[in-house]
Amino acid sequence: MPVPNELILFNNHFVMHRRHYPMHTRLAIAADTGYDGYEFHPMEPTDDKSWDESTAAFRASGLKRAGMYVVSKGINDDEYDKFDAEVGRAKAMIDRLAAIDPKAFVNFTIMSNPAGRSTPDYRDAGSARAETRHWERTARMMKEVDDHLALRGLSGNLYNHVWFMIDTPAAELRAIKESGAKVIRPGIAMFHAHFHLGVPDLHEVMAQPGMERLGYLALLNGWPKPAEPFRTRPLDDGNIDIAAVLGLVWSKGYTGPIISQAYDLGGDAYLTAKRSIDYVREIHDRYQRNPALNPHAI
Repeated sequence: MPVPNELILFNNHFVMHRRHYPMHTRLAIAADTGYDGYEFHPMEPTDDKSWDESTAAFRASGLKRAGMYVVSKGINDDEYDKFDAEVGRAKAMIDRLAAIDPKAFVNFTIMSNPAGRSTPDYRDAGSARAETRHWERTARMMKEVDDHLALRGLSGNLYNHVWFMIDTPAAELRAIKESGAKVIRPGIAMFHAHFHLGVPDLHEVMAQPGMERLGYLALLNGWPKPAEPFRTRPLDDGNIDIAAVLGLVWSKGYTGPIISQAYDLGGDAYLTAKRSIDYVREIHDRYQRNPALNPHAI
């Protein structure tokens, strides 16, 4: 039985480390290694060259799903004069993505940090330091983006990122509720959820009302590192038990996209992409062969 999720390769497999992979090679690798789709990031809405190259590469690849990570700001007081421009920018990116794939997904977050600084402890930043005005602005921005997604017929989710206004699943659920968002669903970036000490264990996260609408799961692994928060690792080699994560969400009936990330891994980008998808498929095959191997099997 195949994995019940679309498997999506994220653009960060191909950036940094003095790499210069053209877009057609990135998407060709995604298709050749068996992914269903590709998540783009970053492309400004006025960058015609990048959008044209991405559109041509997507159509040539044979991939069936496109997505984009859209990061906005404008929630903090010193950014608030850019609020309307940021909303317009997000809408323009949604429009251009819809032209690539009319069934694409938008992975959205708000990077503003109400703490005003990047603290070593994530619990002292982001939504934990947000005041009423920050939540009100977040709700306004969310509603604008959600309405535009509905207009274009795309799906959407939130992305929890340490230090950001949207930094925990709890912040996502509050933002969705206060904005009245209908299209945007909660998402989980496991890397950021695991290393943010204010986020409970995944089984507790998934038990929160609203998480039954989970619409996005991004996988990346890592190890703690002295003097730094963490260093990233391949999916099968890190502090996060990816097998247990997948066992839990599959036991909850999750069929949304699973995104493979590889931030700052280096090495052969083809092999990192293949290693990730092979590992996800191996976990699924393991649980199909013997359900007792899944620690969260019902």
